[in-house]
Amino acid sequence: MKTIPAIIPYFRAPEKLEKCIAALELQIEIPIDLYVRDNSDDNILFTKAVNEGLKQFCYLDEYEFSLILNQDAYLRTGCLVALVNALHDNPRCGIACPVQLTEDNLVTWCGSMDAYPYGVHAGKNQSTPNIPFETYWANGACMLVRNSMIREIGLLDENMLFICSDSDYSFTARSRGWSVMVVPDAEVEHALDASGSTDTPVWLSKQKLEDQIYFAKKWLTGDVYRELSYEGKRLTNNFVKTEMNKSINFLSQLNK
Repeated sequence: MKTIPAIIPYFRAPEKLEKCIAALELQIEIPIDLYVRDNSDDNILFTKAVNEGLKQFCYLDEYEFSLILNQDAYLRTGCLVALVNALHDNPRCGIACPVQLTEDNLVTWCGSMDAYPYGVHAGKNQSTPNIPFETYWANGACMLVRNSMIREIGLLDENMLFICSDSDYSFTARSRGWSVMVVPDAEVEHALDASGSTDTPVWLSKQKLEDQIYFAKKWLTGDVYRELSYEGKRLTNNFVKTEMNKSINFLSQLNK
């Protein structure tokens, strides 16, 4: 199999990074090029750190996929090869994610539900498929991304620096015809203590709120797209629906 770059945004947790890298070294079926973006001094947060890493690899032909990984996400045996196989078996899958568990094997993410204002995670039960299945958005703590998709749809949106950029990227991928999949045979240990910590400094709480607001404006209210368009605020829901109906009616007449 081709070498896969593992892109890890790192911030002042050497013991977690050491454990993360040790788990990567156990993925013996696939060679890995490690890219650790050290945020310890100039903390550019998650999205910019990931994009910095992706720029190093995703435009080179020798790399087919890129692994985005939190410093506190530890791949279990066979995780990476299961993700790779899922992407090989599903050519229109752009993002493949493992099931996330705690150290005590409690499933914390096995697919996605609500994306806003905070991501609601789906659990695992008797109805959960045993084969890769589609989900709404990927959890950025661990996701294997197809580089050809990145070259088509671009990098992560840096208007969201810490949270929401993974959901946003998934939405963008799906809007361009790519799917996001959960791979039940792939597992990663992740404690969900980074973005969801209750001991969050004020500046980071502000950043998270700014990320949430931008995500909402982009996908839920359409304000971002209205601001970027020539029509501005004229693009209300009623206006759009009226104009769409005109086009639909005219098309139906042409088809008669």
